[in-house]
Amino acid sequence: MARILLGVSGGIAAYKALELVRLATGAGHAVRAIQTPTSQRFVGAASFAALTGAPVLVDEFELDPARGTFADQSVPGHDPPGHDPLSHLELVRNADAFLVAPASANTIAKLAHGLADNLLTSAALAATCPVLVAPAMNNHMYEHPATQANLATLRSRGLTVLEPGTGRLGSEHEWG
Repeated sequence: MARILLGVSGGIAAYKALELVRLATGAGHAVRAIQTPTSQRFVGAASFAALTGAPVLVDEFELDPARGTFADQSVPGHDPPGHDPLSHLELVRNADAFLVAPASANTIAKLAHGLADNLLTSAALAATCPVLVAPAMNNHMYEHPATQANLATLRSRGLTVLEPGTGRLGSEHEWG
């Protein structure tokens, strides 16, 4: 099964990422979650850790007790490295796919412009696996020309943008 790195950015749709983890792990995939600091205002790391069975990281300089490994890497031949690597480099090296869900307008803009000011955006820049971005925000923010231009930039660089549906989030007419 796949090793999925889930990047959770700040927004009311962050709670929906818990269901993604539940479905993915239920299907046999190994999931590691990383969060932006803002996402923790919506859902705590303990919830992701409980569902993934792995530590959740927020800062690229924090020590990762799992050393960038996924749950399925406890088998022979998949031993963690014997050093304490920068977490974003080891996490993306071991991932088969990197899903950013929800992807806030802020995180989408950072990804489009190559900013690496948090663990999620640093990991995205270092990723060699497929990167998928699932936008979730108010419809006015999503439809704004700046957001659409940023999404077009991501597509042009080979990232997959998963088009949002419409659903009830924090206020009427939010996408995600």
